[in-house]
Amino acid sequence: MENNASYTDKELFLLISEGDEAAFGHLFNRYIEILHPFITTFTKSTVATREMIQETFIRVWLNRDKLSSIENPRAWIFTIASRECIAGLRKKLADQKLVQNLAKEVAPPEDATSQRLGLKELQQMIHEAVEQFPPQRKRIYYMSREQGMKIRDIAQALDISPNTVKNVLVTCLKAIREYLESKGYLLGALLCLFLRNK
Repeated sequence: MENNASYTDKELFLLISEGDEAAFGHLFNRYIEILHPFITTFTKSTVATREMIQETFIRVWLNRDKLSSIENPRAWIFTIASRECIAGLRKKLADQKLVQNLAKEVAPPEDATSQRLGLKELQQMIHEAVEQFPPQRKRIYYMSREQGMKIRDIAQALDISPNTVKNVLVTCLKAIREYLESKGYLLGALLCLFLRNK
């Protein structure tokens, strides 16, 4: 792709729809500075903003087969970015709620410091359990729990059926519960709560 600075967004979309990675890179570089202040109004964090920009462009690439039919690329990109921000805010609120419910479910420790350590340890063990999953299962789990994506959106992004996604998430939660129980956490009820909150 030569002299790509002269391409319009729509022309870049068409090239990307054909798998042109150079066009994708140029589109990313064109929009990173435009999206940064917009997304920061949602995240209030430079690190979170970078993550949201990456997620936005992952979504652009995953949907490249649809790009040739999009009439207003700029509006479409901003719509994707807005959805990623909203999903991130929902996840943050859900995580806060989960932590609050964890504090209620886990036996109260002697002081606030040990309570924080207990919750951190539990979150670390959940992470350890997830890291043992096969790559596809881990990806589906993180798309659901970390990115806040709905089952149908995950299915569409990965080109699999919604039932497959749902079955994988059920398997993930069962595996996490079993891992936690093997470590002495009897949190069957907590995992059910975790599923409902997500």
